[in-house]
Amino acid sequence: MTTEHTSQNLTPTALCDHPEGGRFQEVWRSPNPVRSVDGRERSALTHIYFHLAPGERSRFHRVAQDEVWNLYQGELRLFLLTERGALTQVELSGPANTFCAVIPAGVWQAAEPIEGPALVGCSVAPGFDFEDFTLITADQPVTPHIRNHGLVRFL
Repeated sequence: MTTEHTSQNLTPTALCDHPEGGRFQEVWRSPNPVRSVDGRERSALTHIYFHLAPGERSRFHRVAQDEVWNLYQGELRLFLLTERGALTQVELSGPANTFCAVIPAGVWQAAEPIEGPALVGCSVAPGFDFEDFTLITADQPVTPHIRNHGLVRFL
């Protein structure tokens, strides 16, 4: 892994575009297999760096496994939405004294930097696979809730 570092900036340099928005770099995929609740074999754990520049957003998506977001740099706001429309906002930042958030499996999630770029690490267990990833579409039953909460910018 290559990283550029200055007193103002820590940015991995091998980032690729992510379908939800932003960029990512997988930094760990456990060689140990486990079975998910639906019986599919997955890595025990995966971890990525995920970067959002100012003005970028992570569109609403969900993952079939639990996910932990860890803040490395900047400030980030997460939006968590249940199928019934209950919305929770989590601020990852020094001022909020909150540096990680756990997203339960299947919860819709979106994110944006609060000010400046944000760099986080995301760990998924059992390990992430794009087969277990759903990006929001206009025909999802949860989409009207997103509109009702004024979060159309994350569609």
